[in-house]
Amino acid sequence: MSNSISIASNYRVAYLTICLSLITLPLNISLFGIVRLPDVFIIISVIALASSKLKIKTVSVIIFSAFYIVLFFSDLLSLWHDDIRYTGIVFYYKYSLIFIIPYIVSHIIINRKRLLFLVKILYLVYLVLVIWVYIYYVLRVNGVIDGNPRVSYPLSDYGVSDAHVYSSYLSFTLVAYFDYFRKVLNHGKIHSSLVLVFTVAAIILTGSKTGLLILMIYSFVVVTRFRKYLNTTSIKFIIVISLVVSIMSFIVPHKILEEKEIETLYMRSATVNLNDTSIASRYNYFINAVDEIGANFLLIGNGPTGAKQKWYDGGISIILAHSGLLGLFLLLSYIYMLFINSKKYSYYRHNYRLHRVFTLLLFIYFILSVITEHYLITRNILPAATVLSVIYANIKLNYIESSMNVQPLYSLK
Repeated sequence: MSNSISIASNYRVAYLTICLSLITLPLNISLFGIVRLPDVFIIISVIALASSKLKIKTVSVIIFSAFYIVLFFSDLLSLWHDDIRYTGIVFYYKYSLIFIIPYIVSHIIINRKRLLFLVKILYLVYLVLVIWVYIYYVLRVNGVIDGNPRVSYPLSDYGVSDAHVYSSYLSFTLVAYFDYFRKVLNHGKIHSSLVLVFTVAAIILTGSKTGLLILMIYSFVVVTRFRKYLNTTSIKFIIVISLVVSIMSFIVPHKILEEKEIETLYMRSATVNLNDTSIASRYNYFINAVDEIGANFLLIGNGPTGAKQKWYDGGISIILAHSGLLGLFLLLSYIYMLFINSKKYSYYRHNYRLHRVFTLLLFIYFILSVITEHYLITRNILPAATVLSVIYANIKLNYIESSMNVQPLYSLK
């Protein structure tokens, strides 16, 4: 009896600390290097669940163990011909978040109440970070903040922008909002339209192309879904957007509208130039990563501590530099396993659309992870992995409750 109470208590601690990690997500306060407040709460969650002696699927253990063996062996091999950069040890923790966060979240959501509460937290944090883009811009224009024209997370070093991470987060969460959050939270068309307009404008103000690329992909998905009703849907969409933009033109001060920096940020985010330094640097970093591990026949990398650079400005580049093709293969296998785990519950009729949403978001985050290395940044992987895990938990709960003749949780009809 006491053992059952202890396990329930550990689950509660894990649930509360995950909630706290999400709530503190907007605050970019560094504690130890690249370890921040959310990381502390995640570690507490891991300890709480580990003490509950949970069973882990054999496939997950094999992939996780094999990936870390490759990472460690890559580091050992690099000892012979490279200098060691001990700060790279932190990446062992950062890679673990890819596996740990889905595991924790999918286990702590044991009922509808917890699922709904997590969705509310995710939405409120998202709303705060959308609004912060405008607050940051106004504060900087009026000289309250001395920083980069491109937005950074609250309490950051504003002289060094993390707009790419910000844009990636906003675009991914916007898709999650329209395909999942707004339906779970029962948001109306006006509420959803306002969220759309303010988020798109915020993404433009980040000055990053990544967010707009994701919106283009999502727009194509939406058009494909509603191609039979394209005319009616398009007209309604255009009317709503036009009305909201017209209202905003009266509300937003003319000084802000005429500000030269808005034009600069728009041009930076919305135009494609193959000679752009960010595009060129990603290509060069990829070539550097391949050259670095050429001596290892590309199979393994130089490890997080043996890699020549800390960051490689690209998801594929940094995996290759750290763990080679073997590490890349294992992470791709893990992504495929997540897809299969969701699909096996999708045959229950109320889960079909949820599985489609899960697959879409998994695909979008995969695209983001190819373009960027933001999955190794807690501020990015935590909300994205939590969203995916919440939807998976929803699918699983629907499947379990179907056998008890309970009304499905959120089937997204």
